[in-house]
Amino acid sequence: METIHHVMLGSQNGAKVQGVRAAFDGLRSAVQGPDLESPETWTCQVETGVNEEPWGFPATLQGAQNRARAAFEHLGTEDTAAGHIALGIGVESGFIEVTPTAFTLYNFDVCCLFDGSCDYFGISPGFEYPRRLVRDIFLHRQPFQAARQYITSSPDIEQQGGIVGVLAAGRIDRPEMTRLATHMALIRYLQRHDYARWG
Repeated sequence: METIHHVMLGSQNGAKVQGVRAAFDGLRSAVQGPDLESPETWTCQVETGVNEEPWGFPATLQGAQNRARAAFEHLGTEDTAAGHIALGIGVESGFIEVTPTAFTLYNFDVCCLFDGSCDYFGISPGFEYPRRLVRDIFLHRQPFQAARQYITSSPDIEQQGGIVGVLAAGRIDRPEMTRLATHMALIRYLQRHDYARWG
C-alpha cells in the first residue's frame, strides 16, 4: 500500500473538493491518504494561467498542470521534506470540439497530480453542452453565470452538482466527473514504477 502524507488542491470549489475526496476514498485499499475532512487544510486558490473556460485538450491539460504545480508550492517545507510524500492536485474543466460544423462541444475534467518532479494525468468522460449555451459562452462572450440562466439560476450550482448535474438530471454531476478524473490520475501515480519499467 502506498502512503501519501500531504496533498494540496489548487481550488476551493466545493464540487472539486467532493470529487477529489471521493477519489481518495475509493482507492483506500491501495493508498493511505491524509485526512481530507477539513477542506481549509488541503485546498488553496491558485492562478490557472488559462482562460476561464479552456477550449481544447492542450489548454485544459495546461490549466490542470498549472493548478497542480501552484498547489504544490503552497505546501510547507515540512510537508515536502525527505520521507514525506506530497502531491499538488489540479483539476481543470474544459471543452473539446466534437462536431465543428455543428459547433458541438463536450465538457470534461482533467486532473493533474504533481509530486515535485513528475506530472500524472487523468481524464473524465465528456458531456455534451447545449448549443445555445456554447454559443452564448464562446460566440457571444457571455460570462458562464449569465449564459446558463436559461437552464438554471441557482447561484451556487458550480459549487454543488455543476451545470452537468442539471443537464444530466442528476445521473452524473461535477463531483463525479472530478472523481473519475482524479481516480484515473491516482491510478497512473500508483502505477508509476510499472510505467517506468514498461517504457
